[in-house]
Amino acid sequence: MDNAARAQQRLVSKGYAIAVDGDFGGKSYAALMSFVGGQAQVNQLRTDLGNAAAKHFPGVGLDTPLRVAHALAQQSVETGGFSKMVESLNYSQTGLRATFSSKRISDADCQRLGRKPGAAALSPSAQEEIANIVYGGTFGKEQLGNDQPGDGWKYRGRGAKQTTGRFNYNDVMQVTGIDVIGNPDQLADPDNGMRAACIFWQKKNCNNFADKDDILGLTKAVNGGTNGLPERKAALARAKAILL
Repeated sequence: MDNAARAQQRLVSKGYAIAVDGDFGGKSYAALMSFVGGQAQVNQLRTDLGNAAAKHFPGVGLDTPLRVAHALAQQSVETGGFSKMVESLNYSQTGLRATFSSKRISDADCQRLGRKPGAAALSPSAQEEIANIVYGGTFGKEQLGNDQPGDGWKYRGRGAKQTTGRFNYNDVMQVTGIDVIGNPDQLADPDNGMRAACIFWQKKNCNNFADKDDILGLTKAVNGGTNGLPERKAALARAKAILL
């Protein structure tokens, strides 16, 4: 990647203990992910994801500063600052309504299932019901391939891109040979989860959006809408501050 030593020096100046040697490998990626995700420390998850990025990014053309900046900005928002590999559906009542259209979940179900003000985190069973509603029905079957009862929860978001839905899990299985249809939790593994993100990135021609610096188009390709767009823009600005 161009200007790798400069990017490493900038990360060092932010307090990350990495070598400035021009070899932007796993440790450099882990530090970069931490900075982009607003994390002061490099933990084990980000170490593992950094190694996975160094391993899998080149194979899908993620080899320029602008492309890497866009990829990490998207992944940062999808994973809560590179802090989780499995989607949380612990939505508040207002959060449910703001995130999903009325075609996906009714006002009544938002009120019934969403977390009430001041309440504790939703139970796993409540989160499962939410997943099966918002990733099920006609939308889930047509857009995600979720054609079996419980598919919404079974194939909820996992990995660096939060790969979601039977269609996308099947894509991963076809490319990698890993049976993530039978055992979807395998996508919570950082290496598998990053590889899945790269498979999606290539399938959706995401480098084209990154090369145009088109964060709106890229967000729609990755997210299916514009959820978290301000956060994605902020993460991209942090990535560019190091890489460009």
